[in-house]
Amino acid sequence: MLFKDYNKCIYCKSKKLIKEKNQYLKKNFYIEAIMEDLEISEKKIKTLKVYRCLNCGIIQNNPWFSETTSRKIYSNIYGQHNRGWSNLINYIRNGKTPKHGILYDILLKKIKIKRYAEFNNPFTGLMLDFFKLEYRDTKIFRKNIFNNTIKYLSSRQVAGKTKYQQKRLGAKASKYLLNCKKLKKENLIKKKNDKYLIIDNSSLNWGQNDNYKSVNSKSLASELLDIEILDFNRVNKKINFDLFGIFHTIDHTFEPSKIFNFAIKNSDYVVVYCHIDERIEKQHLFSITKDFLGYLNKNKIYTIDLTHKIKKNYKTPELYFLCSKKKKLIYDLI
Repeated sequence: MLFKDYNKCIYCKSKKLIKEKNQYLKKNFYIEAIMEDLEISEKKIKTLKVYRCLNCGIIQNNPWFSETTSRKIYSNIYGQHNRGWSNLINYIRNGKTPKHGILYDILLKKIKIKRYAEFNNPFTGLMLDFFKLEYRDTKIFRKNIFNNTIKYLSSRQVAGKTKYQQKRLGAKASKYLLNCKKLKKENLIKKKNDKYLIIDNSSLNWGQNDNYKSVNSKSLASELLDIEILDFNRVNKKINFDLFGIFHTIDHTFEPSKIFNFAIKNSDYVVVYCHIDERIEKQHLFSITKDFLGYLNKNKIYTIDLTHKIKKNYKTPELYFLCSKKKKLIYDLI
């Protein structure tokens, strides 16, 4: 089944959906690849209409791709998360972290962060900013730690090798791992934060094929950035975080409300960064809008809109906001 009906709001499950009057088909390299690989006509793509939820304010396509098709899109057709890997490579080469204006500086100034978590993609949020403060930010260190980590992980790939080749690769892996430990020990300048990547293995997100030089993004992030990876579906107790980041990932899960509620329950603060383009592109099932903040406030989740406070230049409509279930924490920041 190529398409599926989404007659309820993907976020709040409300049936109060109204069709938007102005329907658009904005082609991009994602859509063109999907149309070509799945052999879908432009006429068929245009049957995906945009609806607005009158309860929580999000907009979503209906019908849209089934979960099986979605997995193929994010595993085969566009299995590599280009933006995430570009962020990492730019940091390694040039020392530049993802562009979030002065967001990181504001959060560090306002919040005492010892335990930080992020959802699904390790290179789109603040993980690199934390790493940059923890170690000497020199080009030689960044290059060496990156190359040794890549080589360590790829040396463990021994399928199809002879026993002699496996033994040699094992020896190389041990050498690269030792190099990584030595480099980090020599260049550590600040006590490391406890950092966690929460994943849900959604078919709406990049997964097993999100690789660079045969190494998966989450495996690399775990080793390189000292991140503990936790499966959202297997966490069965409350975890206390100081800050939880959701950076361009809330619209890459079929269970956005469960993810958001997990974040807001387990963290004092949650920072969210997302698209709010009213002309939602067809590779996305849904998109948050500014009205979503009003929905959260009505449900006693208190928000601060940071979009115009972080001094960032925007090329497309985007939204940054910080929220908490504790009103006092939010008002103490204003």
